[in-house]
Amino acid sequence: MDQVQDGEAQLMYLTREQERILSGEEGWVKAKALRVIVKVGEALGADELVKIRHAHVSGISYTNIGEPGLKFLEELAENGAEATVYTTSNPTCIDLAGESSLIDQGYLDQQLLVNKALEKMKIKPTYTCLPYMLRPPSPHEHLTWGESNAVAMANSFYGARTNREGGPIALLASITGYIYNAGLHKLEERCVKTLIKYEDKLDDLTASLLGLWIGENIDEIPMIELSTIPRIQDVKLLLASAAATGSHALIVIKGLTPLKTYIEDINDKITIRRKDLIRTYKDNIWSGKNYSLAYIGCPHLSATETLRIIKLLEKKYDRTMGKIILSIPPLVSSLFRKELEALRNKNIEVITGTCPVVARFKYRPDIIVTNSGKAFFYLRKLHRLDVRLASLNSIIG
Repeated sequence: MDQVQDGEAQLMYLTREQERILSGEEGWVKAKALRVIVKVGEALGADELVKIRHAHVSGISYTNIGEPGLKFLEELAENGAEATVYTTSNPTCIDLAGESSLIDQGYLDQQLLVNKALEKMKIKPTYTCLPYMLRPPSPHEHLTWGESNAVAMANSFYGARTNREGGPIALLASITGYIYNAGLHKLEERCVKTLIKYEDKLDDLTASLLGLWIGENIDEIPMIELSTIPRIQDVKLLLASAAATGSHALIVIKGLTPLKTYIEDINDKITIRRKDLIRTYKDNIWSGKNYSLAYIGCPHLSATETLRIIKLLEKKYDRTMGKIILSIPPLVSSLFRKELEALRNKNIEVITGTCPVVARFKYRPDIIVTNSGKAFFYLRKLHRLDVRLASLNSIIG
């Protein structure tokens, strides 16, 4: 193995194959991509690269990257950059179905150019924040994922290994097939320090509240001990909320996170109850009878969740309460096309392949209610909207 050294930086040991890539034998684009990954890895103290099986590229919304980001992607695509591993893409800033009364389509042309460049690089046109729905990772498997909620699910639910990477690093890793062996790729960095005992049944509202509380109050990697086995949709909401308000990429859930994918060195124990969460966030919990907009699907709704919500809305829905919007991946939209069209006829809006957090709104809703702590956090922070938290059952009416 050869060494690469950059001044005072950590020595990086590279295989002959990696040296070949760096030397340009597989093209200058791939060489430059690997050079960036090596230099970032050296700065983080990594001494080697690891092979990845799946990359997920976030930050692809035109509202996030603008014209410079679009030109960067187009230049890569025009010069032959291609994903060498399975690579998925995050949501866009437009409704790909083009039927939304809420999402502004003003950046349609620019976003489609972003999409075209990504697809030219053989990145799957998934446009969802649920890459694990498309390809569930295995325990210990190395990934390079952007999108905080997906990273938290990969590490916490599946026991895979990925850091919270930015979109550019995830893209470059997809081109090279490698990422630096640092952070949560190393078992010794996946060390639990705090045990949180939650003694009541978890539902969608309390899952979001617990995630918000963890993100705001816990800095180290925690383990959660629940009194009952949680539903995956509630785990998703909990992890997304904690990842949004904090820097969490791994939260061990006792009995659920695969064994031997973390180590324990617990030095603090906390017990929390539902009443504690309700008291802490009481001013942010919806208690009215009407709303301007109810937002369900942050993170995106999976196929199973979408089918469940379709059935709930068919049986129980008071349309006088306000407008409901569901956010889903393109794949789910194609699976339930007929059923979703029936929902649209009931004043329920379905948006595809987009995320209101990174989109622009056509109008400013008075009050938004959601069961997602992540949506609650970002819609308030980025869009300055009046957002309240509520359970799915209370939203439907």
